[in-house]
Amino acid sequence: MSETETLHITVDPEHGGLRFAVLGSFILVGVGGFLIAGSLLSAYSFGGILAAAIGVIASVLVTRVVESRLKQRWPSGRTLEVSPTSIRLALKGQTQREVDPTQHVNVLTWRFPITRRTRIPKGWFVVALGLMQEHTYIAVYTFMSPEEFKSLPLADGYTILTPPKKQESDIRLAGQQRRLREAEIWRWNEGAEISNEAFLTYFNHLKTHFPVWMVQEG
Repeated sequence: MSETETLHITVDPEHGGLRFAVLGSFILVGVGGFLIAGSLLSAYSFGGILAAAIGVIASVLVTRVVESRLKQRWPSGRTLEVSPTSIRLALKGQTQREVDPTQHVNVLTWRFPITRRTRIPKGWFVVALGLMQEHTYIAVYTFMSPEEFKSLPLADGYTILTPPKKQESDIRLAGQQRRLREAEIWRWNEGAEISNEAFLTYFNHLKTHFPVWMVQEG
């Protein structure tokens, strides 16, 4: 793999700044729509209810447009970069986490279902791939529907992460879950979200260029 083959992936498409801006636009448009509609409908007995409905509808429609435009024009500034001598997460060019692919790297792959409806539908999976070298983790993840997950190459290799309170009677499985929970903490705190397409590209790139250690351990 030459330097020209270095893989660059922009991560965290819905970063904190973007979410704050989207929330702000939702509130501003909603309040503005309510006030304007309320003044126009004040003569009607149902004016307040209708004004509130108009405010909510306007917020939803405008927010969708704002979010779409911001995703295209406001990247997080954070990237995942894979070269022959380095795999790293960087923020505006400054390395945050880095492993040396010329040395042995432990590969962890896991998943767990989303149990509450947030911006991701309930029942979808968080699907993660972690690289561990000594005390350094690089955790990358994506969100997939159950149908999308079934079509994922080597899907059976993504171990389900069990709740911490669940005790494993099998020593090997208990050790496996302990490693995955530690990796999950890193994912939660410093993990990089990418699209399904980028996740597959990243996985296949690692498998192609680093076959010596690129084996799913789960």
